[in-house]
Amino acid sequence: MQNPFRRDGSPSDTSPSDEHADAADQPNRGRTLEPSPDVLAQLDALDAACRAAPDEIDPQIRLWQAVASLERWVFINRGTEDEPRPYALAAQPGNLLCVYSSGTRAQEAAYANGLVPPDATVSLLAVPVPAAIDWVLAFGERGVVGVALDYPRLGSWVPLPNLARFRPASEQH
Repeated sequence: MQNPFRRDGSPSDTSPSDEHADAADQPNRGRTLEPSPDVLAQLDALDAACRAAPDEIDPQIRLWQAVASLERWVFINRGTEDEPRPYALAAQPGNLLCVYSSGTRAQEAAYANGLVPPDATVSLLAVPVPAAIDWVLAFGERGVVGVALDYPRLGSWVPLPNLARFRPASEQH
């Protein structure tokens, strides 16, 4: 999977500049890895609702519906550009892939978890949803049991079989 973003998470400008080119010809131009502050605030509020009622399913469903409706998921790349490997945690339920709602949250997590030195650039992967869901589900064959959101800031998690249910219906196979 080719990473269309620089190591710092900004869009790649490897294509030649053409002022007359259509935006469709330059799919990454002008995009960032940051959803709106309102979207991030909504995710934080939904995560707080999950923590306040850990045995209730409805808040968890609403949270993961919101996560699945993000334009893209961001991952901390622990592999190379040619062979990307998303950051995962060894947790009580098993290995959890870490999904981030924004490039900033992914970078903060990389520094907070000691994955890179404080002055190093964080290698990020940005994968559009629903392809991100498919990619994550493929890691089930490698022992991944679930996905954690914005770890360590949030840390809510969902088992892979449940994650598959949040894949946008119009895109399901």
